[in-house]
Amino acid sequence: MKSRILTIIFLVLPLFAYLQVNVDAQEIIAKINKGEDIFYQNATIIGDLDFRSINVVEKDSEWEFFGNDNTTYKYSVHSSLKFVQCEFKGNVIGYWNDDYKDELHIVHFYENVHFEECVFKDDFLVKYSEFNEKAAFPGNTFEEDALFKYSEFHSAVDFSNSVFLEEANFKYAKFPEYAFFQHSVFNDLANFKYTKFKGEVNFKHCDFEELAYFKYTELSDFIDFSNARFMSEAIFKYIEFSHGVNFENAVFENFADFKYAKFFDPIELNNVAFNGSTSFKYAHVEGKEFITYLLESK
Repeated sequence: MKSRILTIIFLVLPLFAYLQVNVDAQEIIAKINKGEDIFYQNATIIGDLDFRSINVVEKDSEWEFFGNDNTTYKYSVHSSLKFVQCEFKGNVIGYWNDDYKDELHIVHFYENVHFEECVFKDDFLVKYSEFNEKAAFPGNTFEEDALFKYSEFHSAVDFSNSVFLEEANFKYAKFPEYAFFQHSVFNDLANFKYTKFKGEVNFKHCDFEELAYFKYTELSDFIDFSNARFMSEAIFKYIEFSHGVNFENAVFENFADFKYAKFFDPIELNNVAFNGSTSFKYAHVEGKEFITYLLESK
């Protein structure tokens, strides 16, 4: 009998590891304020994870120097954050612009940040945030806005296998090393206008269901769009592929705008399909007009 009970216990115990537990978001903030590192797996986070409740906060005079009229508060998170297969039933707030009080709130993360295979039911807001250590966001589903505008990373970043159901805003964001977005789905605007990529960028097998906006994107290394699908407009106007690009097997179903774009070797265009209208006006490859390059490449 005793051995049977022990057998049942050993069979049941692994199941508890996968049970979804509810965690109040304020409990997480309280742990951060105590200096504890954060790790949750298979948890449901209830309420807004609002980093404006962090104790380490200072008035940031630099923002006033640049002509910002708002009073700016910068919050510093010195705990590592790791969430695996969690569901967030509230906003993740690392940025807030309070128009009534003329206050701007931004959050900087000084330790590792890792969200993996999580579901965010509301907005994920980290505009102006800095990630000073490793940052990883693989396999997540963002059901509302993912606001990474002006965010600055300090190491390689992984957004692979993610789903963005609403706008994915990476405008002006800075990526100093590798940036991985392969096998991700962008159901709404994918905004990478003025984004700065210093390392290699991977958009292989990505689906862009709405506007893919890469106007003025700055590239300092190779970028890969092989097997990507652009279902709506794809804007690459003024972009400079300074260290090469791969569009092998990519499909453009709508208008593809490469006006004023500059291409440099290596360039891979095998089996690329332009099923909508295109514009390569004033586009150049190694100093040659794009059409001339295509004719000479045949």
